Amino acid sequence: MSIRYVSDIYIDIGEEIHIRGTVKPVCGQDIPFQIRSARWELYREKGYGECVVKESEGDCTVQDHTLDALIKPEETGRYRFKFIYQVGDETWIDVIRLRVN
Repeated sequence: MSIRYVSDIYIDIGEEIHIRGTVKPVCGQDIPFQIRSARWELYREKGYGECVVKESEGDCTVQDHTLDALIKPEETGRYRFKFIYQVGDETWIDVIRLRVN
């Protein structure tokens, strides 16, 4: 399985946005699968290459193979957003970088 994103997402402080991702097989074939559950986590980076702090988390809305999370970063800076979801007996994690201005 694979999830495809744009490289970085840029947003302005105070925005509350939906982040959506569609899970697709890497091979491009129509293989049946079901996302059993999904959640998200938002981490704020504390400087380049330094530790990260979990700012918020929640459950995703799952519709077929699309994951949807509504987030609102609290500060300017760099963030890491994670989709964490279960397909069968496996747990998959996909990371998106955010920049909040």
